[in-house]
Amino acid sequence: MILDVSTDVNGPGNHRETARIKVDAFVKVSGGNDREYVFRTRDLSDGGLFLYTKVTHIYPIKIGSRLTLELYDYDDYIACTVVVVRVVEPGSEESEQYPTGFGVKIAEIDETNRERLESMLERLGDGVAPY
Repeated sequence: MILDVSTDVNGPGNHRETARIKVDAFVKVSGGNDREYVFRTRDLSDGGLFLYTKVTHIYPIKIGSRLTLELYDYDDYIACTVVVVRVVEPGSEESEQYPTGFGVKIAEIDETNRERLESMLERLGDGVAPY
């Protein structure tokens, strides 16, 4: 389900490699502890995404964690391996301006899933919700 879809240009001080697209979608992640967690994403690019949660402290996720990720596009999903590169904790200075959660960078993605991601980004950029 898409709530807000718009391109977010990289402004001054923004060190992201690619433009982000705002999107509200479900994401499932798993790590080395055999547990799965469900998040929502608030933005997506071909390089990574942000996993939104108000309670970052309850997850065993920290900068450098490698996670297996599934980004849901209705009845299909995009699978990849990501690395946590940013944590926005509740009560932090950063959380005064940005939602809390985890910024993750795509570390490994196969060709089929890369094509699915590119297709999804193109549709979202055109204002078309996931199928």
